[in-house]
Amino acid sequence: MRGINYRAVYLFATIASILLSCSAAFRTSVINPDGFCYVQSAATMPMGLSTAMHLCGQAQWPFYSILIFGVMKITHVAQIPAAFLLNGMLTLISVLIFIAITQVLTSSKRIVWLAAGVILLAHEFNAARTDVIRDHGFWAFYLVSLFCLLKYFHMPRWRYAITWSIALIVATLFRIEGAIFLLAIPFAAWFDCRVKWGARVKSFLQLNSLTILALVALLLYAAGHSQQSFGRLNEVQFQLVHGVTAITQIFQDKAAALGQSVLSIYSARDANLVLFLMLISWYVVSAAINLSLVYAALVIYAWWKKLLPNDFSARLALWSYVIVNVIITSIFLVENFFLTKRYLMALSLTLMFWVPFALNDLIQQWHIKKWPLMLALFFVAFYAAGGIIDFGYSKKYLREAGDWLATNTAQTASIYTNDFGVMYYSNHFDNTIFSKFIGFRDVSVIAHGKWRQYDYLALCFDKRDPTAKIMAEIPMKPVQDFKNKRGDEVVIYKVH
Repeated sequence: MRGINYRAVYLFATIASILLSCSAAFRTSVINPDGFCYVQSAATMPMGLSTAMHLCGQAQWPFYSILIFGVMKITHVAQIPAAFLLNGMLTLISVLIFIAITQVLTSSKRIVWLAAGVILLAHEFNAARTDVIRDHGFWAFYLVSLFCLLKYFHMPRWRYAITWSIALIVATLFRIEGAIFLLAIPFAAWFDCRVKWGARVKSFLQLNSLTILALVALLLYAAGHSQQSFGRLNEVQFQLVHGVTAITQIFQDKAAALGQSVLSIYSARDANLVLFLMLISWYVVSAAINLSLVYAALVIYAWWKKLLPNDFSARLALWSYVIVNVIITSIFLVENFFLTKRYLMALSLTLMFWVPFALNDLIQQWHIKKWPLMLALFFVAFYAAGGIIDFGYSKKYLREAGDWLATNTAQTASIYTNDFGVMYYSNHFDNTIFSKFIGFRDVSVIAHGKWRQYDYLALCFDKRDPTAKIMAEIPMKPVQDFKNKRGDEVVIYKVH
């Protein structure tokens, strides 16, 4: 009966998510730089897995490219449409599982509908639909694992423990962070104060059952293949063994540099404190922006009002995922001193579960005061528009330049271009594109007449960084010129 009641929510969310993914695919003129690696690796799969994995840096974690290749074989479409089709399916899983998790958290049909709206209108989540990245798969199976953990904490059964492990193993095939969750989340069982210690031990072992088997198999394999590299799994081992020492050393080095180069002689002694506060502020602001300021405000409101149902198992599951996310991303920030939006998306998706409860509370107060709900809905719509509609400057001119080269130049023609997208869409470089772009990206390599060795030049000029000196050396007139409204352009010269 409950499933029948919620069919309309899932049907609506399915249709809306498919439409949003189609819109993202159609409005993407040029895919993101990492995407070129994944799709080219997928196209190279017939030449062998080893060749595809060593094509470019991102392809070394090959599961996403293998899936794109699989979609290509099943649907008989090119690699980029196949990638968007795969992303659409993975994103749909995320949307539906988000709703299913909310359904576990509450029996309120209105809150479940609100959850559908929250995930479908999430700014950065929708903005990521245009990117060809393996994170889509990680987010989908990350949420599946959270759903399984919630079910397990409500009813500790082997089937939930096994499916939780399988979900995170699949998530790990997309991003290595899945392995951290696989190792760390079972420790949440020790904090389940509702049951005795014997039951906690059982839960811990059940959640770790597949992990233990996998580690034993890995150790046996390693014993017989001592020279075998396990790729990014070695990073997990390094973090577990040397992570604290490495982070401490990096922090001390950065604090010393801050004291010497930025702070005055009077404040240099507080360099550690200044750096710590700077990192905390950086992290909090980045997390709030990634979540969107309106969702962040609603999450804080839900915490303040304690709006999540008084269900210990639900809070234990959600907060364990939040804490592990914060630990992983904080370590990354300290080690690398940057934090991209997609690295914070898993945390944002977890925090979003508080948003529909906050909106529901504002709806219940409608007869008392209307402005809080109206203000919240206005900003939800405002941020949602930014994730669904492109308000920035188009990159279509790059695609047009690449397509022109593909159509109007001989396959044997030598081409120089300083833009990766133009290189890819020109169809002249195949698997050499990644090695050649390393030398091509600095336009100064064709200075002093070196441009004469090429048949065609396709020079990308960003309005903010013009390379007028190179253009001044070229006496010919361009044969084609492609630009956007901001003035960014690609100028094509025919040399020979």
